[in-house]
Amino acid sequence: MNNRRQIVITHLQEKTVMLYMESEKIYDVLVGEKEGAESIEVGDIYIGKVQNIIQNINAAFVEIQKGIVCYLPLSECDDRNIQCGNELVVQIKKSAVKTKQPVVTRYPEIAGRYCVIQTKTSRNGISKKIRDQARILALRQLLEEYESEEYGILLRTNAADAPLDEIRSECQELTAEMHEKMEHSQYRTCFSLLRKETPFYMKYINSCRLEDLDRVITDDQEIFRQISPVCGSRAEWYQDTSYPLDKLMGISSKLAKAFDKYVWLKSGGSLVIEPTEALTVIDVNTGKAIDGKRNKETTFFRINCEAAREAARQIRMRNLSGIILIDFIDMKNRKNQRDLMVLLGEELARDKTRTALVDITKLGLVEITRMKKNRPLREALERPEQPA
Repeated sequence: MNNRRQIVITHLQEKTVMLYMESEKIYDVLVGEKEGAESIEVGDIYIGKVQNIIQNINAAFVEIQKGIVCYLPLSECDDRNIQCGNELVVQIKKSAVKTKQPVVTRYPEIAGRYCVIQTKTSRNGISKKIRDQARILALRQLLEEYESEEYGILLRTNAADAPLDEIRSECQELTAEMHEKMEHSQYRTCFSLLRKETPFYMKYINSCRLEDLDRVITDDQEIFRQISPVCGSRAEWYQDTSYPLDKLMGISSKLAKAFDKYVWLKSGGSLVIEPTEALTVIDVNTGKAIDGKRNKETTFFRINCEAAREAARQIRMRNLSGIILIDFIDMKNRKNQRDLMVLLGEELARDKTRTALVDITKLGLVEITRMKKNRPLREALERPEQPA
């Protein structure tokens, strides 16, 4: 088994697609807009105009380009007298999903590899995933240099083992950029694009610890040029035109299975994944896994553990969001139940998208919520054709 951890960036259906893979399995899939099309991306900063205010749904609707209207929660405008016709600096926070407009925020952020510059607060912070106390002390001392700064600085997990000079340099660069964008916004016309977000695959790479990656491979020369300064020797440019990267990695075949309702487990059990408008239900079935088994409790626990790992992967790969319910096989042993929840929590914690393991209902259904940020895979891509 190939245990390589890698990021693959290629083109499918005239779109740029990025995949994060471990042991030849896909965990994350990000899909760009159709190539050559004008598009708005999460992170873009615009000068928009308020077109409508609807108090009973606590929303303002802001036009950022001709015909592109976004949703702005009024909770972000409580301290300001917002009126129709006002021009505002807004940032795309969530992309459009089905009939729902993109969501914008009045508090832009600029994220780099080591830090995030925030306009909502002037407080500085350090990622809670950094646990080493000596390192935390060193980072706090670095942040003291920015105590009088108007914008807040949040140091990301990647700052845990990066050179302090590199972190300081990025903080200075991005803080200066945020000042430049916000201060010059008053001189720009409505619908101006103040800042185009870095490509989605670069944002993903910046969120990763390079030490955790074996390679970042692409068959696009321009993308290779972009990733090389960040990824160094881990960046690979695949140039064999006689055998496409898609076929080499089996990408279309793997993605085609991500559209299936049924997911088969090695144990003989299965998952049944049913997305609906309101929520997604994942049912765990024993299938043939209990044939001839005497100790069913042990078998159920083993199947449920395998199902927990696979369900967490499917949620990430398919980019499922909102409310998710998992119906595991009933188990009587309380310790097995607790161990299963711990395992599921650990698997969900690996997700870069905010995901919460909520509780178990009285009916034994496990409740999960996952933040809606990008379109689910079934909307972002058409079902790929599997090779004959």
